[in-house]
Amino acid sequence: MNMPPIHDIDTDDSAAARERRDFIKAGLVVTAAAMMPGIASAASAAAGTRNAGVEKKVLIINAHQNYPGISEGRLNRTLVALMKDELEKKGHQVRLTAIEQGYTVDEEVQKHLWADIIITQSPVFWFGAPWIYKKYIDEVFTAGMVQQSFISGDGRTADDPARQYGTGGKLQGKQFLLSLTMNAPQGVFDDRSQKLHEGRSLDDLFWATTSVYKFCGIAILPTFGAFDVMRAPQIQRDTDRLKQRLASL
Repeated sequence: MNMPPIHDIDTDDSAAARERRDFIKAGLVVTAAAMMPGIASAASAAAGTRNAGVEKKVLIINAHQNYPGISEGRLNRTLVALMKDELEKKGHQVRLTAIEQGYTVDEEVQKHLWADIIITQSPVFWFGAPWIYKKYIDEVFTAGMVQQSFISGDGRTADDPARQYGTGGKLQGKQFLLSLTMNAPQGVFDDRSQKLHEGRSLDDLFWATTSVYKFCGIAILPTFGAFDVMRAPQIQRDTDRLKQRLASL
């Protein structure tokens, strides 16, 4: 028997037409039910792909240098452990370097090339990072320069001598975060009435440290500071603030 067109079925109110409409609707329901697992699987796979794309590779450098009885590194180790835990919980890959425990220059070059985000955790010694961190930077970044994996010159070229100095970096797409522990209270920064820093920010004072990374094309994130850690430590507040910063990476 020939079936009438669907629009005819919709307008035909006979008992036979009603049965045909019910049959078609039932078939559509069964078909949709059969397709749903495939649709759900596809959606799940797509979500998994999106989540996998969020995963980042993070290098954390502990720049602490031990001075027995003065600065033994417990807080810096605590913050490094917190960073590792928080970032791994987000699904990121994490590699660690503790400078004082030793390192291989070429391995550190490869870690920088591998990482999407580089974090240096350091105490502030006499308004800068410990000297072992400067030594580490000199060795690792010089090797990266010689290999031309970090930079390809300072940016200026014979063909374009007007090109800006500091634009020869090859590490674009990466980010650098400097995290510091210090005795100075937070109020001494960004305040022109302060005689020592005269209104300078934490980022201003550690410009020489972050410029190394910027010179190589890495984007610089705002510096994180744990303040007044000797006279009036607020460790819980500092760790909570650090967790908030890590959540934005």
